[in-house]
Amino acid sequence: MVMRLLLVRHGQTVGNVERQLQGDDDPLTERGRRQAREVAAYLAGRGDVRALYASPLIRAFETAQVIGAAVGLAPEPRPGLAEINVGTVAGLTFEDWGLRFPEQLQLFRADGVTFAWPGGESGRDIATRTAAEIDWLVARHRDEPGVVCVVSHGGALAWAIVHLLREPGDRWPREHMRIANCAVSEVAIDPDRWLAGEPATFLCRNEVGHLTVEEAVS
Repeated sequence: MVMRLLLVRHGQTVGNVERQLQGDDDPLTERGRRQAREVAAYLAGRGDVRALYASPLIRAFETAQVIGAAVGLAPEPRPGLAEINVGTVAGLTFEDWGLRFPEQLQLFRADGVTFAWPGGESGRDIATRTAAEIDWLVARHRDEPGVVCVVSHGGALAWAIVHLLREPGDRWPREHMRIANCAVSEVAIDPDRWLAGEPATFLCRNEVGHLTVEEAVS
């Protein structure tokens, strides 16, 4: 049986609007809540969501709760789906961080995925835990019908995509980070081929057709 996985990014947040490096408590905007309601309506209309997991961070979990109310499921929090922990620089923009801490920016550019945010995580850290989360989901739901829905973050989902495509993960996955708020990506996973080291198949990427024009622009 081929497993289906839906990857959903949370709705728009204050930090998204202000282009901040986000901490744990960045809330949805009113627009973000509208986006959450629209993706929830789409998923409810599909009628095939059988399991719902979410990052415990407020912006993702609130989005998942809106989805859960529409599809009749309570979201299960999974810390492995959380966004990268940027530690003490949360709330700054990337540009402000670089201006205030140029030595850290220099290390970031030199060290790549091994750079750890002060008081936080490295790219390697988030790559490892999101990969473990995907493997856990496949092991748990490999023989079940319906789809598994995951609500997470742009960075965490980018690293999950790296693992799903079996890419090496030796650099920041910037090409996978352009995920719109409340966009949906659908993945087909053959569990036996997956265990043999083959990549998953993406049926759609960053789909926003379920959002109105006004809400689809991130």
